[in-house]
Amino acid sequence: MTPLFAAMIVASCGEEGATGPRIATLIAISGGGQQGAIGATLTQPLVVRLEDQAGSPVEGVTVQWRVVSGGGSISPSQSTTDADGRASASLRLGTTIGVNTATASIDNSSAITFSAAAVAAPPAKIIVQGGEGQTATVSTQLASDLLVKVTDAVDNAKAGVAVTFTISSGGGTLTTTTATSDANGLASTKWTLGNLSGTQTVLVAASGVTPVSVAATARAAAPQSVAVVSGSNQTAVPGTTLPDSLRVRVLDRFGNPVSGATVTFTPRANGGTVSPTTAVTDANGRAATRWTLAAVGGPMFVDAASGGFSTTFLAGGIVTYTSISAGGRNTCAVASVKVLFCWGYNGEGQLGIGQASQGSGPVFAFPQPSASAGNLTFREVVSSLYHACGVTLASVGYCWGVNHDGRLGDGTLIAKTAPTQIGVGQDPGAHSYRVLGVSQNHTCGITLGDRIFCWGYTRDGQIGNGPPVGAPDATILPVEVSGNLRFSQMSAGGLHTCAITNSSATYCWGVNLRGELGNNSTVDQNVPTLVGGGNTFSSVSAGFTHTCAIGGTGVFCWGDNQFGQLGAGTPSLVPVVLPAQIGGFGAAAAVSAGQKHTCAILSDGTAYCWGLNDKGQLGDGTTTNRSAPTLVAGGLLFAAISAGDGHSCGVTTTNIAYCWGDNQFGQLGDGSQTNRLIPMRVAFQP
Repeated sequence: MTPLFAAMIVASCGEEGATGPRIATLIAISGGGQQGAIGATLTQPLVVRLEDQAGSPVEGVTVQWRVVSGGGSISPSQSTTDADGRASASLRLGTTIGVNTATASIDNSSAITFSAAAVAAPPAKIIVQGGEGQTATVSTQLASDLLVKVTDAVDNAKAGVAVTFTISSGGGTLTTTTATSDANGLASTKWTLGNLSGTQTVLVAASGVTPVSVAATARAAAPQSVAVVSGSNQTAVPGTTLPDSLRVRVLDRFGNPVSGATVTFTPRANGGTVSPTTAVTDANGRAATRWTLAAVGGPMFVDAASGGFSTTFLAGGIVTYTSISAGGRNTCAVASVKVLFCWGYNGEGQLGIGQASQGSGPVFAFPQPSASAGNLTFREVVSSLYHACGVTLASVGYCWGVNHDGRLGDGTLIAKTAPTQIGVGQDPGAHSYRVLGVSQNHTCGITLGDRIFCWGYTRDGQIGNGPPVGAPDATILPVEVSGNLRFSQMSAGGLHTCAITNSSATYCWGVNLRGELGNNSTVDQNVPTLVGGGNTFSSVSAGFTHTCAIGGTGVFCWGDNQFGQLGAGTPSLVPVVLPAQIGGFGAAAAVSAGQKHTCAILSDGTAYCWGLNDKGQLGDGTTTNRSAPTLVAGGLLFAAISAGDGHSCGVTTTNIAYCWGDNQFGQLGDGSQTNRLIPMRVAFQP
């Protein structure tokens, strides 16, 4: 630094000194010889003082400042001396290592020179050079490396700096988490995105430097599942549009929503219509449609599919019922609109819904009503363990289910999964029926001419036509029972049949091991045999090994009483071989004998059940056997009732169906497979 220079100046007042002109000298005070990082402003300003020849400060003189070498800058470029004769400026060093020089002068005359050393600067910035803003599928590697440059404050590359890369959101992996910047200040890593769609970030840091965040967008992978969001399990009047849309969400294998996927909505047979039939998922992976139900009530289904994956929506057209029949592990009922619905076990096709049967077990459980196949309208239906039958409004009989002994009456031994007409090939009058009855292995029906025809297993006499010795075990077409009798009412039980003639006489035939024929013996009968006791009955119901009937003075039962199913007040292993009235039980409107229990409706609509109760089939809220009529819980009033194997069902006076008891295969129709100890409303009703 040149310490001073002298200049002749004129005092500000225009006067001269006593000995001549006033001479001022510019002196360097401080700021020279400093050291700083390239590009940085020196910590101390450059300071000069202007003195006259007497050593007094000279005020108000302009000092010019100028950078001579090193490429830096000085500010201000000129300054005025203060009362102490001082002026100052700040020097910002250039961007290269070496000596920087600057001068101070008056009127661009001889100058004082200041020198400072510019040395290497520390790392100050991380600058992203590549790999930012990329988009790729989740769990895949980005196409370009993540590349950053470490520089000092003035963007000079900094080599040898340890740079760390850290996943800060979205998961994923990096090929290296620490890299050293090269001669160009560059450091890089490869980035594999995590499993979450959306924005993912990596934090890049170095010691003493503010970290930077680098972002990439992870898009969902291909569709891997279609899930119901809302709209399933709605009910509405048949033929109307459901109140809520059907909404699905398409997800990839990591559970991320897939946008832009096409979803196809397809109603199953008799399932109504949807609009639109296809929809594209939004940013949240969602798509929707509206569903108009078919005109027939009961369960309906719409499948939603995308990318080879699907889910199913369930809805129900509201149904009410007029009659019901509890079978073995299944139930069937006729709706108010005369459509047939069945539910429960379908391992042998006994629901009549047209579905092929394979294997066995809960896989064939249909725990809510399904309409039978064939678009038929029925007047009545009866169900047994392995098959069921019904009569249409046109008086045509149909059966379905197991048929290896001819119990379907269609002239074959082939099982049927859909209603199949009885007696095909016979005279039309022989298969126009008023009522049908089904048992464990045979079927009977009363024709419009009041004759009874039976078919199925023959060996135990339940066909009632007195087959000769050596007759085949299976009767595959209806044959008339012996006796040329005319009947008004009939019921088929486990291995026997009972019926009431037009003259109010009651006959039974078939197996009589437990006295179920009521003829004061335990000998089987292969033709209709008059029930003893001299009673007149208006209706009869054949159970598995017992029978009950309604007489003018109450309910009568006979046969097996092991579990109290005769209602006599005390169970007994001794068969009751003649009708015995249930004491203290009033006038009944209906009676139904099941496998080992019985149910009845009194004239006021209240329902009572008795007998075995291990599954809750008596509906009294317990599993305690009852040997006397016990009121069914719930305070319901019934118009129809049916006792099955381990469950019971009834239809109220307002046409609502309820079931209770065994529900292993969904035979209660409430959508579950949980046993119920009290009446439960069947699904899809008001």
